[in-house]
Amino acid sequence: MIKKKEKAEGILTEGEKILLAIQEVQTRLICARQGFAAATDEALVDSYIYEITALQKKYDYFLKEAKELGLTGPYRKIV
Repeated sequence: MIKKKEKAEGILTEGEKILLAIQEVQTRLICARQGFAAATDEALVDSYIYEITALQKKYDYFLKEAKELGLTGPYRKIV
């Protein structure tokens, strides 16, 4: 829904940008976790651990920003 608005208006509010960032990080976290589960090489496992840690910090940051702005959205629970 937000992407349609982006195309129609060409401008996103700060809140919409934060919600989109949350959705993107959620998707990237899921992909990184799947890669971690499938990785067999030690170096690759280490890289996924680093990536997951960084993405989790990003996710926490954007959630904090969303809460400060009073935003709600279709958040998936990321454990």
